[in-house]
Amino acid sequence: MGKEITKEQIADWAEGPTTLALKELIETELRAIQNTSITDCLVVGNPTKSHENLAELEARERVFGSLVEFLEGDWAYFEEEEEEDDERSSKTGY
Repeated sequence: MGKEITKEQIADWAEGPTTLALKELIETELRAIQNTSITDCLVVGNPTKSHENLAELEARERVFGSLVEFLEGDWAYFEEEEEEDDERSSKTGY
C-alpha cells in the first residue's frame, strides 16, 4: 500500500531525542502503575467498582508496556496487525 519502513529508519526514530523523552515519560507512568497497590483499587462494599478499577489498572499497564516496546523500535504488534489486515482484505476483497 505505502512505502515499507526500513529497520534503519526504525532505529533512527527510536534513538531520536523526542522519542527518548517520550519513552522516559511513559516509563515513569508505567512504574507508577506497577507500584500501585491492589488495595488502592478496592472499593469497600462495591465489588463491581473494585473489579473495574483492577481491570483498568491491568489494561493501562499492558498499554504503557506496549508503548515502551514500540518506542524502543519493537514494532511486532503493528506487523501482526498488518498481516491480519492483509488476510482479511484477501478474503473480503476490501
